[in-house]
Amino acid sequence: MTRFNWWYLVQASGVCAGYSLLSALVSALPRPSTMSRAWTFFLLDQVFMYVLLVAGAVSTEVVYLAYKGDAAITWSGACKQLGKFCHKATASLAITFAVVICYAVLSLVSSYRLFSRYDAPIGYTNKGIDMSAVFRT
Repeated sequence: MTRFNWWYLVQASGVCAGYSLLSALVSALPRPSTMSRAWTFFLLDQVFMYVLLVAGAVSTEVVYLAYKGDAAITWSGACKQLGKFCHKATASLAITFAVVICYAVLSLVSSYRLFSRYDAPIGYTNKGIDMSAVFRT
């Protein structure tokens, strides 16, 4: 199970890095921003932030068990024998959560760009969405 957790963290990080590179290249192209493009960036930023957050959370569990063990299943901590691995794993987790924070900031920027440039949906009032305006025929 431990191997799967680290494999997931590595794969998720690689996919998110690829998305970040592709996103930066697409953003650098001089094309006008459209609503569909803004929504795509907003949704993908959200998805990849949560993918990295889940990968970091699962890996945090593994590192915690490596340090502390689990007395209920008589699993002792392994960091006494694998100290170098535990230090590298902890550093990897710190970097992962720093990247999650960067993705959170990126998500805030993309949501600001989306919601500041485009109007609210049809039928929106200060009290919410007017459903009679939505279902008019």
